Amino acid sequence: MTDKYFEQIGWIGFILIVSAYLFVTIRLLDVGSTVYHLMNLAGALCMVVNARHKEAKPLFWLNVVWSLVAVIGLVQIN
Repeated sequence: MTDKYFEQIGWIGFILIVSAYLFVTIRLLDVGSTVYHLMNLAGALCMVVNARHKEAKPLFWLNVVWSLVAVIGLVQIN
């Protein structure tokens, strides 16, 4: 896979995480909604893939933890 592929995955992750936060801020989503947590989980996992490829350890671990927080949020909903 090319660097461009991993770059695109990173941008998708960025868009998902920022959009989730925006949607909560403008009250389009509720912070306790499944969609909010799924957007954060998918976004963080995309960022994990990108950070691993780029060997960016702080960004990698930040997004591993962000993914776990999203999973905790999903578990609490169900």
